[in-house]
Amino acid sequence: MYFRCQILINGISYEATDDLKNWDDFELAYKRASYDGVVRSFSTKFEFVNRSYSLLKEEFSKNYLSSNAGIVFYRRNNSWNWDKVFQCALDFSSYSDDGYTISINAIDDTLAAIIKAKRNIQYEYLVSELGPKSLYYDGLKSQYEAKYISGGTTVENDADLQYVQYYGVLIPDSKQESVTVSLPVYVLDNSELPKLNSPLVFTDEPFVTDGSFQTFAEALSDIKVTVNLSFSFYVIGDNQHGTAYGDVVLYVKKANGELVQQGIWRHIAGNMPTIVSSQKDIDLYTGDFIGMSLVLSNSAKPITMTWTTYLRGFSLSVNFQSRISPVNIDVLLLTTVAERLLESMTDSSNYSVRITGYEPGIITRSRLSSCFIMPAECARNLPNAKLYTSFKKFCEFMESEFGYVPVIQGEEVVFNHRNALFDDYVVKDLSDNINDYEYSINSSLIYTSVKVGYDKQDYDSINGRDEFRFTNEFSTGLKLTDNTLSLISPYRADAYGIEFLVQKRGEDTTDNDSDNDVFIVGCKFATSAGKGDLLLDRPYNTGQLSGLISPDTMFNIEYSPRFMLEENKQYIGSCTNMLKFTSSDGNSDVSIDGVKETDDFLIENRLFTVGEVDVETSEVDIPSNLSGLISFDHNGETVSGYIKEVKINIGKTESIKYSLIVKEIKS
Repeated sequence: MYFRCQILINGISYEATDDLKNWDDFELAYKRASYDGVVRSFSTKFEFVNRSYSLLKEEFSKNYLSSNAGIVFYRRNNSWNWDKVFQCALDFSSYSDDGYTISINAIDDTLAAIIKAKRNIQYEYLVSELGPKSLYYDGLKSQYEAKYISGGTTVENDADLQYVQYYGVLIPDSKQESVTVSLPVYVLDNSELPKLNSPLVFTDEPFVTDGSFQTFAEALSDIKVTVNLSFSFYVIGDNQHGTAYGDVVLYVKKANGELVQQGIWRHIAGNMPTIVSSQKDIDLYTGDFIGMSLVLSNSAKPITMTWTTYLRGFSLSVNFQSRISPVNIDVLLLTTVAERLLESMTDSSNYSVRITGYEPGIITRSRLSSCFIMPAECARNLPNAKLYTSFKKFCEFMESEFGYVPVIQGEEVVFNHRNALFDDYVVKDLSDNINDYEYSINSSLIYTSVKVGYDKQDYDSINGRDEFRFTNEFSTGLKLTDNTLSLISPYRADAYGIEFLVQKRGEDTTDNDSDNDVFIVGCKFATSAGKGDLLLDRPYNTGQLSGLISPDTMFNIEYSPRFMLEENKQYIGSCTNMLKFTSSDGNSDVSIDGVKETDDFLIENRLFTVGEVDVETSEVDIPSNLSGLISFDHNGETVSGYIKEVKINIGKTESIKYSLIVKEIKS
């Protein structure tokens, strides 16, 4: 017989080939799901007679529901030896006995079945228990802006017009030649300022009339700022002699008290309002201050009078770039996360995970080996930080990001690039020994569009416009279906998302919208002590990057949607040879090494076609390599394809049926 079976009772094997009553009901299937690896499956209802009947009945009588039995199937190979093809436990909750036959179901306790049942369950883990690595995070140089409004009195029925009023005396040839008062300004709540390690302190500048020079910003470190001023103003005097005038002065007050004028704008009473529209780049040094004053005078002296200065449409902003002081963040190896998920699903530590080509720490870097997982709570430095994820999310991340899919090999889950699961050589040639030929198109593989990247995040930040690791959409040029291929990673790669979380360190709240998120981050191993285990990986120099606020500090460049397309392009190529850019949720001006995220995407090779073919053959030997091509001849053409499904009736092995994913058809 081509197949044989044994039953296992408390670890002891018994031959059961002749005791399995319903051989003809069973099919052994080799099936490729979701265009990844080929897995085996078996029917699960068994009927036992003869000695196997007695052995199972005895086991149940002795141990009741604690009975322990299983079934193992073997297939004869070309060397006339037996290969184990399937093993599972028997389910005694389904036990039935009619006096001659015991009927019992199998428990599909294979690793594949367990993963299928539990892959959607989300688990949470203390990061400290996962052996984290310490990332020396030196952050992004980000753009910030302090905004101010005028603190003058608002004119009734004209909200855009404010005034400042001063009453005083001017005496010639004395220190009262002019009067200096402060220009009151108030910092706005919608200013965007660093929450950590700000190089500047911004305050309100009050209205004072004692001649002192008030300030609204202080430099805590050397910093370059840009001061933007926009408004119009005019001065009115209430006397009948001379002409009133006033100056708006922008100045820097040095740490030693020296005043350095940065700009001055004058209005003479009776003239049209003076329009101020100015942008001043100012180098500040530690201890320097910025302030504004009104210097008021009159052509006639001595005089006692009231000056009223009106300001319309007042706008003041201070723009600067800043970078946080480095912090350490816990990150995790990809394999660590996958293995812990596997342990949770199986309640066992007997299974392992391997990711082909994942070699963190190697000298020759890759975007895969550089990749680490960063829980959001670690970025915020929350106590007892946790990772929240599921095996399904991990797999979706691996597939969309790297084109990797899981393959179960015994007690090991191996993540391989999808291309490696489709060997480009023939492992079995059926020649013309086929019948029941049927070719069809799998329309589910025909895509009108492709969405790639990550879910868009809403940032309350001017820097958010710089982020490009969101969703990009492309058109395939096809109109045959409305299918969309989604290559969206559930793990985030937005560098600004990480930066904003780090900036929230020290906040009391623990219910931030991003706290349960999972990030990936490109890292390289540190070569010097004192900076943690890892450093941010920045493989591109500033000359290779454009369209960014700070290309010299940007990281996670290689996790842009463009690279995700590259990892999956042969799979996408099953239905098209070009993707045309249509839209982006993020910064679409980014260019990496001369390639724009918005460029059309060419695909030179396809992994397979959208065609499928069903045939039946008397060639009952299944090839040992299930990833290779099956070929046959039909009507003067040679058809080659990959196994989608093979079904073998165990009790009737006269023929088998192949369902193949067509690679090519040659005349």
